[in-house]
Amino acid sequence: MSSSRHRQRRAAQNQRARPRTLNLVAMIDFFTVLVFFLLVNTADPEILTPTPGIRLPDSNADAKPDERFVISVGRESLLVDGKPVATIAALEGAPDDVIRPLEAALAEHAASAPEVPEGGRSVTIMGDREIPYSLLKRIILTCQTTDFARISLGVTPTEGTTG
Repeated sequence: MSSSRHRQRRAAQNQRARPRTLNLVAMIDFFTVLVFFLLVNTADPEILTPTPGIRLPDSNADAKPDERFVISVGRESLLVDGKPVATIAALEGAPDDVIRPLEAALAEHAASAPEVPEGGRSVTIMGDREIPYSLLKRIILTCQTTDFARISLGVTPTEGTTG
């Protein structure tokens, strides 16, 4: 009996001492597929250049804006596609919630493509981090009244942001 246990113990030790081999072909195939997957699915990030003088808020959001039509809100002026529309000082004193000069500029842009896409037109708002929330709210309301309902906010990506 003791020799049989001795043989079993010896067989177990031999099996543990046997060198293990890796199947390198399968590993190389896996890494080849992984490299091609990463090459195909890596896209160039879409970068919107902010208007000089506008410090965008920081964010760790992964979603990117999908439209290039941009409303820029600085400390002194409101621009639509780089063209000045109104001054911030004039907007702060206005009693109306809808910003009429912005509404006219958006209507002019919408006239170039009269058909409204499902969900509304797209616009990106790039506002300085120091603008008051009440002004941002009025800009968003004005966009919505002119069928610009798909609104993206431009931000500066922070560390750890992917995409």
